[in-house]
Amino acid sequence: MLLSHILLALPVLACHTLALRHGYTSIYLKRGTIFVRHRAHLHRRTLAKHAEFLASPPYLAMDKRDDSNQSIYNPTTTLYYAGYISLGSPPQRFLVNFDSGSADLWVPSSRCHSSTCKSHKQYNAKLSQTRAPRPTQRSGDRIGGTQIEYGTGMVGIEPSQDSLKWGSLKSQNITFGEAVNMTPDFDAQFDGLFGMAFPSLSSAGLEPPFFTFARQRLLNVNQFSFTLGESGGRLDLGKVPGSAADDQVTWVKLVKPQFWAVNVQSIEVELRHPTLINLAGTATEARQQKRQSIRVPESGKINLNVKGVGLFDSGTTTILCPSAMATNINRLIGATDNGLHVDCSASTTGPTFHFTIGDGSSGDRIVIPVSPHQYILGDGNPSHGCMSAFQPGGPKNKWILGLPFFANRTITFNIDDGRIGFSQLRHNLSLYERDIDNVLETESETDMADSDGALVPPLPSA
Repeated sequence: MLLSHILLALPVLACHTLALRHGYTSIYLKRGTIFVRHRAHLHRRTLAKHAEFLASPPYLAMDKRDDSNQSIYNPTTTLYYAGYISLGSPPQRFLVNFDSGSADLWVPSSRCHSSTCKSHKQYNAKLSQTRAPRPTQRSGDRIGGTQIEYGTGMVGIEPSQDSLKWGSLKSQNITFGEAVNMTPDFDAQFDGLFGMAFPSLSSAGLEPPFFTFARQRLLNVNQFSFTLGESGGRLDLGKVPGSAADDQVTWVKLVKPQFWAVNVQSIEVELRHPTLINLAGTATEARQQKRQSIRVPESGKINLNVKGVGLFDSGTTTILCPSAMATNINRLIGATDNGLHVDCSASTTGPTFHFTIGDGSSGDRIVIPVSPHQYILGDGNPSHGCMSAFQPGGPKNKWILGLPFFANRTITFNIDDGRIGFSQLRHNLSLYERDIDNVLETESETDMADSDGALVPPLPSA
């Protein structure tokens, strides 16, 4: 089993659990936005966050991007989906951003005295009756503090151990980081970050909580699922998501049990107005600039052969592309300045990109459409203009597939078999989006001690 190989490599940690049987849970997620003064910051943040994946074999050097000429005030927003967890006993609740692209859980510490920390809820170890000694490595040495770089800012964390209540499931001796310093760019509505990537990606050398829950056999199935909508979403743990039956999930194998990454085979571009598309460049110019030349047929459909690897990241708003591919995609969209500027009307007139992912063996291949409504980003003020989610800078064979790929579907991450599952929604997301603020407030005030069922009501079938 894939999981057994992963867990053998983890640090030795105490395994006492508070729930001595298999289980599952579901929690609501609230969608929020963070104002970003410089659009180029989104690009730098993505590069910094995924440096290890982008540099992993097969290695191809990343392109350098010069943002020095970008305007001083070039705003947009970045998206996040957050839900509640509790640490310690009595419980200390935190609203955290669930992120499949990173592996560390951290929350602000009461030992952090910056204005950024004080504007959020802070974990106080002295108030917890279940706090455990500082986690150790297999050698017995204590794990030291670390700085986590996020492109435009930094968080300094020190390791800690305590009980964690995640939905209706609870366990002791969960390792996480106490943020003892935070730079101002983390002044968002959520308190901390909840990484759900593989343990090898932990910047702090800690076991991600989801893998601890799996090791302690707390879950019926060692998988989690995101179902994300316009104003909120749902995170399912340990079960087939409420939006699909198991036989309705298309599974795609991971390229390597280290990243939530799969093969990307091709892209079909469906143009709405092919006669209006101007690629603004000759074949000679394309060769001189080492760009792929694209011809637009009368059908309005273009097939792009990408042959790469794409990492699914619920914590990234944009789509990081190989630079040559991003150039051509943004030409088709009508975006300029490496995708940083595009008319907001492109959200209704732009092409749809159909991504084929998987290697095709045993039928594990699926086509995922990404519509202009999903890849045209803005801050809600038309006078500021919009930007394209397709950003250049990655190696020729690496993609970071952010939130535009999560829209209108359920994506399931399974560590037992090393695969990602995709299923279409069978219900209207608004059925559980409409009262999400009230639901989140209820979660934050109630212990929700029932460990037999879902924290939220099951989604209705079609």
